[in-house]
Amino acid sequence: MKLFKGLLITLILTAFSVVSVAAQEAATNVATLAAGASIGNISSTAAFTAGANSNVNGYVNATAAVTLGAGCSVTGNVSAGAAFTSGDGAKVKGSVSAGGAFTSGANSTIGGNVTVGADFTSGANSVISGNVYVTGDITLGAGSKIIGSVHSGTGVITFGAGSTFGSVK
Repeated sequence: MKLFKGLLITLILTAFSVVSVAAQEAATNVATLAAGASIGNISSTAAFTAGANSNVNGYVNATAAVTLGAGCSVTGNVSAGAAFTSGDGAKVKGSVSAGGAFTSGANSTIGGNVTVGADFTSGANSVISGNVYVTGDITLGAGSKIIGSVHSGTGVITFGAGSTFGSVK
């Protein structure tokens, strides 16, 4: 009897897990996340926009542009087929890859590397913990910091007051 109860409980828990995974998969192809909302991994077949103070608990992959509102956080990597833009205080714990231009808001943070297929502009007092690889020009906002190295395809780097980076390659 105990064995039967144990199997029944395991079967019920497995059923709940399958329903939970199915619900996450159904919500992954979204173009907009409302302000203050939370969601798991995003795999958008279009552009993706996250509202202010929203949370993505995972990665963001979009075939077009990615825009993160002020105070938005992403716990994984961000991959944008076009431009990447983040608002004031946005946080990405992983790396960012953008096929187009990169513009970050003031006080934003990126925990990994940044790879950009056009120009790169960091907001004032923003911090990037990894390396920055840019095919275009680089503009560092006042007080912004890049812990790693900076690689500019054009060789043009404009420094805001008090901005720093690890090295130029």
